[in-house]
Amino acid sequence: MSFQSLKKSIKKILNGLKYGDEHRQPLVYLKTYTQKPSCYYELPENSMDEPLESYKAFPKLSKEILISLFSGIGVHYVPEIVLYELGTKTPQKAFTDFCITFGMEENEMINSSLLNQVIAILIEMDKLRSKKVFDSRPIYRALTERNFEEAQVLINENSKDI
Repeated sequence: MSFQSLKKSIKKILNGLKYGDEHRQPLVYLKTYTQKPSCYYELPENSMDEPLESYKAFPKLSKEILISLFSGIGVHYVPEIVLYELGTKTPQKAFTDFCITFGMEENEMINSSLLNQVIAILIEMDKLRSKKVFDSRPIYRALTERNFEEAQVLINENSKDI
C-alpha cells in the first residue's frame, strides 16, 4: 500500500470516528520525561502484540508501555486519545495508529517534532474540553491535514462561550 493511499484510508477512518467527546471528560496526559531528541524515526515492521484481553487485565502496564513507546521517539506526552483507545486497542496498535495518522511523512518516517506540535494543540483543546463539552472531530480532522491554523481557529471558536 502506498503512502498516499494509507493516509487516505486513515483519514477516512478518522473522519467517521466519534471519540465520545459528548459524554466524557478528557483523560490526563502522561508526561514521558524523554531525553531523546525530536527527529525522524522508523516504526518497527514486526511487533509482537499480545491479545487485547492481556492488556486490559493490566491497565497500568499498558500505560507504561505507551510512555516507553512515545518516550523512545522523543515525544513529551502520551496523547489523551491514545489513552482513551486502550479500551479497544493494544498499546502498540494505539501508538502506531496515532503516529501514522499525525506524524508520518512522505518518506514513511515518523516526525516526532510534528507529533509534539500536534500534541501541544491537543493539550490546549482538552483543557477546553474539560470545561465545555464539544465535538472535537473537526479539530482532529484539521490536525490530520496538518492545518494547525484551522485547528487553532476551531479551538478559539469553542472557547468563546467560557
